Amino acid sequence: MNKHLQRILLLAMFCIANVAFVQAQGTVSGKVLSQKDKQPIDYASIAIKKLTADSSVAGATSSNASGAFSVNNIPVGKYRLYVVYLGLKTVNKDFELTAAKPSINFGELLMEDTGVTLKGVEIKGETPPVVVKKDTLEINAATLKVKENSVVEDLLKKVPGVEVSKDGTVTTQGETIKRVRVDGKDFMGNDPLLATRNLPADMVDKIQIIDDMSEQSKFSGVDDGNREKILNIVTKNGVKNKGYVGNSTFGYGTDERHDVNINVNRFDGSQRISLLGQFNNVNKQNFGGGVGGGGGGRGQMFGGAGGGQQQQGITTTGAAGIDFADTFDDGMQFNGSYFFNKTSLFNTGTTNSQSFIGNDVASSFDNTESTTKRLNHRLNFMIDTKLDSATSIRIQPNISYTDNSANSLKEYEQNTVAGKEVGYQRSITGSTAPSISNNLLLRRKFLRRGRTLSLNVNTNINDSDANNFNRNPWTLTRPTGVTTEDLDQLNDNNVNSFSNTARLVYTEPLSKTLSLELNYQNGYAKDNRKRFVYDFNTLTQQYDVVDLDYSNEFENTTLTNSVGFSFNKNEKKYNWNVGVAGQLTNRKNDNLTTGKLLKQEFVNITPSAQFRYNFSNTKRLNIRYDGRTNQPSIDQIQPVRDNTNTRSIPLGNPDLKPSFSNNLRIFYNNFDFASYRTLFLGAFITQTFNDFGNTQRVITDAASDDFGKIENGFINVKGNYNANLFGNLGLPIIKGNKLNLQIDGGVNVSKGTNITAGIENVTKNFGVRNGYKLVSNMDKLDLIAGVSGRWDHGTYTVGQETNFYTISPNIDISYMFPGNIRLQTDVTYNSLTGRGTANADYTQVNAYISRQFFKNKGTFKLSVNDLFNENTGVLRTATANEIVDKNFNVLKRYFMFSFTYSLSTIAGMSPQQQQGRGPGNFRMGGPGRM
Repeated sequence: MNKHLQRILLLAMFCIANVAFVQAQGTVSGKVLSQKDKQPIDYASIAIKKLTADSSVAGATSSNASGAFSVNNIPVGKYRLYVVYLGLKTVNKDFELTAAKPSINFGELLMEDTGVTLKGVEIKGETPPVVVKKDTLEINAATLKVKENSVVEDLLKKVPGVEVSKDGTVTTQGETIKRVRVDGKDFMGNDPLLATRNLPADMVDKIQIIDDMSEQSKFSGVDDGNREKILNIVTKNGVKNKGYVGNSTFGYGTDERHDVNINVNRFDGSQRISLLGQFNNVNKQNFGGGVGGGGGGRGQMFGGAGGGQQQQGITTTGAAGIDFADTFDDGMQFNGSYFFNKTSLFNTGTTNSQSFIGNDVASSFDNTESTTKRLNHRLNFMIDTKLDSATSIRIQPNISYTDNSANSLKEYEQNTVAGKEVGYQRSITGSTAPSISNNLLLRRKFLRRGRTLSLNVNTNINDSDANNFNRNPWTLTRPTGVTTEDLDQLNDNNVNSFSNTARLVYTEPLSKTLSLELNYQNGYAKDNRKRFVYDFNTLTQQYDVVDLDYSNEFENTTLTNSVGFSFNKNEKKYNWNVGVAGQLTNRKNDNLTTGKLLKQEFVNITPSAQFRYNFSNTKRLNIRYDGRTNQPSIDQIQPVRDNTNTRSIPLGNPDLKPSFSNNLRIFYNNFDFASYRTLFLGAFITQTFNDFGNTQRVITDAASDDFGKIENGFINVKGNYNANLFGNLGLPIIKGNKLNLQIDGGVNVSKGTNITAGIENVTKNFGVRNGYKLVSNMDKLDLIAGVSGRWDHGTYTVGQETNFYTISPNIDISYMFPGNIRLQTDVTYNSLTGRGTANADYTQVNAYISRQFFKNKGTFKLSVNDLFNENTGVLRTATANEIVDKNFNVLKRYFMFSFTYSLSTIAGMSPQQQQGRGPGNFRMGGPGRM
């Protein structure tokens, strides 16, 4: 009896505790309607904030298609309800949840039309960290705490699911950010680094990651599959209205190191002017397209911290640019930029390589010293204006001019089945490359909603003229004897290319949710390449003897015509698109030197399909498939031998067929706004038919001038594929996103096929990566700490096998002490094994101490780079049939004293807010157009 009584008492206590728990966790619900017509409002932003000193958010959500909302698990207490939507008056309701009344239903909440056309409504306090719109992930910058004088890149390092590499490349959801906009307008052309590494973080209100459709697709409303990941920086209202922001740094250090960076941005309503300047010799390049960096070719690269690529050599940089954007009273949009940069890279290093050719292995070693100089001018601008009420035009030209020069000296040794070759090579190169491109988009809307006609024309003109003086004395030892030669030649290379693609699209609505697209695309491309090689004439002391074996003029012309259609369905919860096109390709390869003409014709079917489903405002699934045809480049088809490479001789294949790839992308995300929990999952899978593989053989013809070298050609192969599965999970460790754990992982599987010495060589790669990172968002403490690891395994048909291991723990921590003194240290340990001669274990420590002056606008800093002088340059590249290990010079220890001045004069903001440390101005709003 006592035992049964105990069980009954325990059960009763459990029920009482459960009832108490349920009572302590309440629900807030209601329905959002327009006061004007009583229609439901979809995607209205709902926030519930405590009526306490910290005003923290207890819950957040958005209204659904019927205007209804419900926020669960709200503890008892006093709160204020916020309902916000674009252009409507914010609704505020104070309420209290008690144990006796734990839930409340507000019924119909009517929102008044204010006529305001801003993108959001101001609310003081904390808002949800993430908002998901149709193709946009929006992160509230106020939830990301960074150090003073930080730039946009520092904010991105704290965004869940975003990775920033050492060279500044930003990747998210498995794709690379290719373009940055500020308030919806392009910034400095298509160079994302100019924005992420120059624009100050304290001007940012929102960071939007957009899966951006082409301008033609956005106009027609039908997705053509031409998407790119872009980053849009939404500035604070005070900045937009009128203000100056920017950080400028002047530093000088040991070993005559210097670092000067100038950044000034002026905002006045819709007008924006930005000035950039950079001058240093500490390997900083706050722009893309410069010299330096490592690696190349198809395959995988393993080196540097966390498996990323390191900056090779020492670069001296000088750069300056200006960007202007404005929207005029008649609606015309204009933005343009000019950027100039001059770089000089000094590089030394050694390279060990193994090439698997048939059942044999060819090995080589070289020691190289080089200096490369680059001068580049870029001019970009865009005009978007209306011709009449129904017709608009968008013109976007880009002009670039590049002047390169290089001087290198290489000592090398190569061992093949033909023998052992030892020599050295001095190369002096100069080249110029002007290029012009233009994108024209003509758009017209008809009276019937959804009926549109648009024409998109892309034109590219590229010319390059290069001269290379190649001195290459070598000695070849083989069983039959020793051969020596002193090669001394001038290579005159000229390439002219022109391409034009026109796409005409007509859309017709079939119902309120279904539309039809008809499209026609015409493409024309012509490439002309001239390569004339001259031997040095000892009699005339000139390069005037033509070497016919390596001289050639070749022309490639490709004409494509494609006709297709697609159906597009848009519903509240989902949308899908299914289309198909037939493509006819005519290609003409004309060897102007030999008179040989080859004509080819190909027919391809290119299907596409897309499905997007919204489980809720916080859960999205996107599946996309497309089939694409890829044409071989002129380098792959031109049969011109080139003897400037000491290891190999390239050989084109004019019989190459186009390849066809099936591409499948799957992406899922889930965000819990109230708890700051985020989840990204994705998969990219590609299968390629008639892929462009390599053919290799060792030249053993005794009469050939290239005896002993490796001949590299191209051939169509089957069975190649690549699959990349990835995910990122963000978990709050301390409430309010003060400390967040980010778990990142991925698996990559690929197969590549090549033909070496007539034998098929299949390479299969399998890689696993995993990382754990703690990210703080606190006022005084700044912390990013974690560990990343990677294992890569490769097998070759010829019997070779590779295993690469990388582990890189890192901690970057700083604290603001009283008196505005900050101490910071960044420690990274790198363990790189399985790389043969490129194995390395080293620790890199960077640190500084700084103090703010002049009302926190000026910062003096004493810093050290690579405190223990252990930085090491290593890189392993594994391609389909070759493994290359590199060791190269890197920037090592130096000390520097610098001063940074922060220019922040923002209308309507206090000095604390301008510095990004006071109460933030954050907006909540429904979906709006940028």
